[in-house]
Amino acid sequence: MPHALGWLILIAASLSPAEKHAFRLWFTFLAEAQIYNEPAVRPAEIRDCSALVRYAYREALARHDADWRRRNPLPAPPALPPNPYLPPPHFRTPQGRAHFADASTLLSHNARPVGQSFSRAQPGDLLFFQQIDDANNWHVMVYLGPSHFESAPGPWVIYHTGPVGRHPGELRRLTLQQLLEHPQPRWRPVPGNAAFRGIYRLRLLEE
Repeated sequence: MPHALGWLILIAASLSPAEKHAFRLWFTFLAEAQIYNEPAVRPAEIRDCSALVRYAYREALARHDADWRRRNPLPAPPALPPNPYLPPPHFRTPQGRAHFADASTLLSHNARPVGQSFSRAQPGDLLFFQQIDDANNWHVMVYLGPSHFESAPGPWVIYHTGPVGRHPGELRRLTLQQLLEHPQPRWRPVPGNAAFRGIYRLRLLEE
């Protein structure tokens, strides 16, 4: 299929309400499942916050065949509805469709604002931060809502810290309350925090 035609098909594609629900479940499951995978088993691409989002987004829309299951070891078999399939490339960029989008591009071209109140948040929404001391320092977290694995009440969020000095960084899963009480105020998702850009919803779920 010609590349341009592939773009047109993807642009024209839309998901039914049932497919959107299934996508949310798979997207949040695949992001959270990485907490239970050892770093040696976890996909090597997951090295920062936007990579976790790209991975979960792409694999939630992939064909879940035998080859996919070999490439994506999971800590538990998911009891989820069949996922929707959309061919790559998945991400909008200023240059067109691409396989890669950093955190700022995810916000500006692939998501739409929901606000700053978690009363409107839904599983699979994204939390964006832009540190005021460095305009290029963007960060994105995934709002999970209920956990797929923990019985403790949430809601939960998950993110990758990205490299910290010589440390490769790590995945962290917190309850929303823990994040609201983060020891560094710049990471609290509250209206008074100038670094918090708000809650966003993937355009795929809005169209």
